[in-house]
Amino acid sequence: MHPIKIVRRLAAAEGYLELGLADCALVELSHIEDGAEFQAIADLLRGEALQAEGRFEEAIGPLKRAAEQFPSPLCQRAWASLTTCCEHTGNSELAAYAQEAMTRDTTGSPNVVVHVAIGPVFAGNGSGR
Repeated sequence: MHPIKIVRRLAAAEGYLELGLADCALVELSHIEDGAEFQAIADLLRGEALQAEGRFEEAIGPLKRAAEQFPSPLCQRAWASLTTCCEHTGNSELAAYAQEAMTRDTTGSPNVVVHVAIGPVFAGNGSGR
């Protein structure tokens, strides 16, 4: 699958999640066949969509993979969702591990703020396509 198509599917999935339409997000994510360089974000969104549907056990795998793929501090979102899912399933050992990982400061600075800028994915090229 072409990277632009993957990014569009990911953007659509995130939009659906923001609208509370987790089922639609999962449909978008199911169309991503090989998103190797985007796998971490696909796993994160899939895990969050499953979590939003109350499918906590199913969400644990994708969230754990996402948390392990993202560098600190970007992984905190995945660790937080993973903690919640583990608490709902009674997996207290993994919940404690996720909670500890979420708060761990691997950068040496307790107040790191990261801003990520993504260029316009849907900007037209003027050709009317």
